[in-house]
Amino acid sequence: MGHYVIRVEGTLSHDLTDAFPSLSVDREPAQTVLHGQLADQAALAGILNHLDMLGIAIVEVLHVPSTRPPNGS
Repeated sequence: MGHYVIRVEGTLSHDLTDAFPSLSVDREPAQTVLHGQLADQAALAGILNHLDMLGIAIVEVLHVPSTRPPNGS
């Protein structure tokens, strides 16, 4: 599991962002930032594919390192 930040072009409507209930949304001028915990790479790929199918240009995808210590520490 990891925290991901996905930045896309344009301001997405509430109807579009509702399609990604596992992600939080921050609207910025001319961009929308979706972010949240995703279970695995398959979950990330599913979201990226969904955005692509909607014709939304993806500007950036970041994997944010966890601030929690690894298991067993």
